[in-house]
Amino acid sequence: MEKSVDRQPERSGDNEDGISLTDVLRPFWIGRKSIIIGTTLALIIGFAGLKYFEKYESEGFFQFGGPIPLTKGKDVDNKEPGLGMALSDYKRYSAVFSTGERLEEFIKQNKVTDATSARLLHDVFGSRDGISKIVEPVYSFTKLDAKELMDQPKDAVNNVIGLRVHYATSDPVEAQRLVGLLGLYAMDGIIYFSYADSLRFKQTEITAKITKFDNDIISLNARLAEYQRRGVALKMIVSRYPDSASEAARQVISVTPDNARYLSPVTHLMATEVEATQASEEIIRVQREQQQAMLLRDYYDAAKLVFDSEKTGINILAALEPLKERVFGGKNMKDDLVKEVYNTISIENKNAISLYLEKSRFIAGPSLPSRPTSKLLASLLASFFIGLILSMAFVIGRNWWEDNRIKMEQ
Repeated sequence: MEKSVDRQPERSGDNEDGISLTDVLRPFWIGRKSIIIGTTLALIIGFAGLKYFEKYESEGFFQFGGPIPLTKGKDVDNKEPGLGMALSDYKRYSAVFSTGERLEEFIKQNKVTDATSARLLHDVFGSRDGISKIVEPVYSFTKLDAKELMDQPKDAVNNVIGLRVHYATSDPVEAQRLVGLLGLYAMDGIIYFSYADSLRFKQTEITAKITKFDNDIISLNARLAEYQRRGVALKMIVSRYPDSASEAARQVISVTPDNARYLSPVTHLMATEVEATQASEEIIRVQREQQQAMLLRDYYDAAKLVFDSEKTGINILAALEPLKERVFGGKNMKDDLVKEVYNTISIENKNAISLYLEKSRFIAGPSLPSRPTSKLLASLLASFFIGLILSMAFVIGRNWWEDNRIKMEQ
């Protein structure tokens, strides 16, 4: 009897020291309503937040339709220009369309009056990464392509051949519209900077050429006068010696220790007259080129005024043809010299419009997204577990407070 009495405290002690699963789960069972309510509330909040913050991402591939900037013939290494643009050129152009000032001009000139679109575009440029994560260059071949190709083509150049444009927003139609707008904006910056370089360079180059043509004409006139004086002198010699033409062997032209060369004065006269004729033709050619250069200078001077007034590349490109008609409006178009310059400018403008506005375009997209980028099931599962953990923590905390409140009050 004493033994049984003695053992009873031992079993009681074992129960106090041990922790059973029932004891652990009992608080959660008692507070099951709070756990269910908290978990359900977390699911509702997660679903509502997912719907409120869900994004639809549109994507498009903008292709460059040829070598940019517009080139003629081959480069200095006698190579055909590759498609797209060199990486160094792309970095210069991207620096232009990555600035907020260019965006303001683009919005103003293209009349982007929709407040939502304008706000979203400003948000793009106000973000930490800016436009660099939205408008990304696409190269001719990637590192993976290089591994697969093993041996690259001999004259291959890894140019930027296009742009991958993607943007996510809550409205799928707005996302599609903004991708198209961003592709147009990037191309506009490329056109603007390309013509900024081209117009300034050509205007300076033409002015220098005109001055050089003046010097060439002065030099050729001096040579022509020399030939004419030499011709007069040779005619006098021939008139004094009428039989010199038949005595070629006795007309000394040069004498060296080894031999002597002879030429008649008549032959001298003929050579001088030929050289004078060539100089005259060269003068006519240089004068013609100078007149054409002057016409081009008038055109580029007027184009620079347009460039200073217009702030978007597409508007500058569209204004060049009307500008050409104004510059040549008072010129004699029946003159071949004038007509040749007119046609040259027309060809340049048509090639630029073809390259920048027709061949350079979206060949894929902008897509109209049908599904949001966020995953519904994963988000709901995350909300469920977060709600469950927080609810269980609340139940444990409440039980602890109830068990220790009296002690704490004492």
